[in-house]
Amino acid sequence: MEDIEHIVRYPVNRNHVTPILLLHGAWHGAWCWEFWLDYFASLGYEVHAISLPGHGRSPLIKKHINFYTLSDYVNVLAHEINKISPLPVVVGHSMGGAILQKHIEEHSLPGAVLLSSAPAKGVARMFLKMLYRHPLAALKTLLTLNSFHLVETPKLAQDWFLSEGVSIDVDQFHKSLVRESITISFQLLLPFAKLNKVTSPVLVMAGEKDVIFTVSEGEATAKKYKAKCVVFEGQAHNLMLEPNRLSIANVIDEWITKKLKLP
Repeated sequence: MEDIEHIVRYPVNRNHVTPILLLHGAWHGAWCWEFWLDYFASLGYEVHAISLPGHGRSPLIKKHINFYTLSDYVNVLAHEINKISPLPVVVGHSMGGAILQKHIEEHSLPGAVLLSSAPAKGVARMFLKMLYRHPLAALKTLLTLNSFHLVETPKLAQDWFLSEGVSIDVDQFHKSLVRESITISFQLLLPFAKLNKVTSPVLVMAGEKDVIFTVSEGEATAKKYKAKCVVFEGQAHNLMLEPNRLSIANVIDEWITKKLKLP
C-alpha cells in the first residue's frame, strides 16, 4: 500500500483542524477531485485525495483488477486514513460511498459524506438501468467481465456521469477513466451495509439528474443512517465536477462547521 497515490493540499491559512479525505468511485481516480482539492484548501482545510489500486497513479498490486474485492478497497481506505492526523471527515463518491459505508461499520469518523453513493440496499437496480439504457455495453461487460465497456466512449461516460452543461473537457475526462473490478460490482448487488454498528455522523448528497443512483435511493440510504439527504437540482452523478460543484462543496463545509461544529 506504500505505492497508493495520496495527494495532499495544504491551505495557506489553516482555518480548520479537521482534515478532509476524498475517495473516488468506480473507474475514477484522485484526479476527479481537482476542483475540490483546491477549493477546500482555499477554505482553510488540509485536503487529501487517494487513488485505489489500478486507478489514477496507483499501480495494480494484484495481477488483474478483477481480483480486487470490496474488502481490499476498504483496507486501502483504512490504511490511508491512518496516515492522517487528526482523523478526517471522509467524502466517498459512488462506489467510494459503499467503501466508506463498510469502513464506518468498524471505525468511527468525525463525519462521513456519501456523495452520489451506492445505496445501502445494493446496486441491483443500477444494473437493470444499465441494461435498459445501454444494452450493448452492458451485455459486453457481462460476457467479457470487462467493466470498461460501460464507459468505453466519451459519449457513454458523459451520459453516466455528467450533465450536458458541464464545463470540463469530456474527452480528457474519458481518457482518465480505467477498468473497474467486476468482482466488486457483483458484491454490491445485494444489501451490503451493517447499519446497527455505525456511530459516525453521516450526510447523504444526491444529484437530481443522476442516472446511476436515484434521489429516492439516496433518501432511502439517508433514512437508514438517520441522516439528511441533500438533493441538488439539475446536477448529475459526478457532483464534484458538475456546474454547481463549488456550491455543493459549500454544503459540506457548512455541515462540518455548523452542524458537526468540528474545529
